[in-house]
Amino acid sequence: MAALAFPCRLEPGLGRFRPLTELEEIQQSVHLILTTRQGERPFRPKFGASLDLYAFETMDTTTCNLIRQGVVAALQTWEPRIRNIRVDFDHRPEEGRLIAHVSYEVRRSGMTASQPVSLQTG
Repeated sequence: MAALAFPCRLEPGLGRFRPLTELEEIQQSVHLILTTRQGERPFRPKFGASLDLYAFETMDTTTCNLIRQGVVAALQTWEPRIRNIRVDFDHRPEEGRLIAHVSYEVRRSGMTASQPVSLQTG
């Protein structure tokens, strides 16, 4: 059974739910992993990346490397359908955020994808 998008969307003119492609499903999963704080899910306390812990840290090279390690570790643990994970940063202090550009390769198809994850900074 194919996964459904969240929020659910209907296929235009067909009146049925539109299933996700493999890449869309993985992108949704990556977003969920990186925006979930560890301990947030009672029956999966280690699920997530807890990136919010860095919200009030100084965004220097050390902090960015810690964030990078956390992102890679979380995705390697919770999303086995991807490999070659890479994280690059776009620091926007005037907006009070750091954007992590997460790129990866889908194991089965070899397709590459990239998606931004915005982190609030102090």
